Amino acid sequence: MVSQLNCAYVLPIRRTCFNPGDAASLRRYLEMLKETGCEVIVADGSAPDVFDQYAGILGGICQHVTVDRRFGYLNDKVNGIYTGIDLASFDRIILADDDIRYSATNICTIMRLLDHYDVVRPQNFLDPLPWWAKMEAARMLINRALLPTADYPGTCAFRRGRMLAAGRYDGDVLFDNEEIIRHLAQDGCTFAYANDLFVRKCPPTFRKWTEQRPRQAYEDFGMHLKTTLFFALLPLSFLIGCRFGIAGLTVFFPTPSLLATLIAARGRARGKARRFFPAHCCFFAGLWVFERMLSTYWALYWYLTRGGYPFGGRVLSRGIGRAWWSGGRAAAAQLRLSAKS
Repeated sequence: MVSQLNCAYVLPIRRTCFNPGDAASLRRYLEMLKETGCEVIVADGSAPDVFDQYAGILGGICQHVTVDRRFGYLNDKVNGIYTGIDLASFDRIILADDDIRYSATNICTIMRLLDHYDVVRPQNFLDPLPWWAKMEAARMLINRALLPTADYPGTCAFRRGRMLAAGRYDGDVLFDNEEIIRHLAQDGCTFAYANDLFVRKCPPTFRKWTEQRPRQAYEDFGMHLKTTLFFALLPLSFLIGCRFGIAGLTVFFPTPSLLATLIAARGRARGKARRFFPAHCCFFAGLWVFERMLSTYWALYWYLTRGGYPFGGRVLSRGIGRAWWSGGRAAAAQLRLSAKS
């Protein structure tokens, strides 16, 4: 029996080729969403032949639609998001990347929270955990330790009417997931930062993970202090090696690794994270720091040679958008008020 939750689930996708395994897995997930009571809208930006093949698998269980190009954003995923929002029949909307896997319990909790808030921002965890996903898990834990709003998820939920009233967010940036959140915070939406509502995220393949490294580093370019820190690690190690030799490097290299591990452990100790992140993931934090250092230089190469980073067939020059700073301050102010009440 299908539960009537009166919500829409918007999923923007784009595939360069048809993958039968991917299509079958996605169909099983969408069937679960439908059984849970979601109106499922898949906005597909794939080429026509690939779109048709996915339509043959997904079309019977969801609204599988082409992306409406009238929205005209450089980040075509944003065009897909607005396509789905435009078609949604219900006010309560869950928006998610294609690697997010909600459970029925997650959805019920989100719906209850949307009865009281305009926006719900859950948290992600990775499962399964190949070694590269453990590095990503460590990054999540570092963010969870350092940021009051915890890590950046690949999903959120909001009231459709409130989203439309806030106007369009900046869709010409790479880091669109967080741009939505900060845009809505800037407009005064009420937020449930559900930092202990964990929604599963599927890890990328190793190939896709490798492709994502410079893009994620490029997204951080607008965060000057963070980017400067990672840029500085390589020349600093060179200077220490020249001045103190191997002995200096044997002290220098373990230091940021140990610090990152301790920060990740602090993130794991926050709330219920230990239920979803194995303790050994913290020891991959040092590897993540080293990876991000190299990826920052990789992203710089793209900036110098192409003026941006390619995403969805276009080169985007900006990692973060116009609401990043003002929306971040609004979100922080709302968190402080929530803590006092």
